[in-house]
Amino acid sequence: MSSTSREAPRRRLAVLNQRAQIELAIERLTRFATFERIYAGQLNEIGERLLRASTFTAYCDCRALGVGKRADQIIAARGAATPTAGRNRELEPA
Repeated sequence: MSSTSREAPRRRLAVLNQRAQIELAIERLTRFATFERIYAGQLNEIGERLLRASTFTAYCDCRALGVGKRADQIIAARGAATPTAGRNRELEPA
């Protein structure tokens, strides 16, 4: 078996893995944005902070995988707060 014939399945696997990563990242962002819309008002301060951090992490994963526009659409459609890297200084201990 030549090295060329072994590389083709690896390339297909890499593409498959990337598609799976994108699908997973989009599903995670959709789930967290939905949770944020539905449950944010019912959570305590720590719960809200954890949910925002989870949403932001999933959003960053989507952007890193090249699907940032889709991530923006998910956030807008779910009515979740737009993820930002900044922190709310009122919630941080002095």
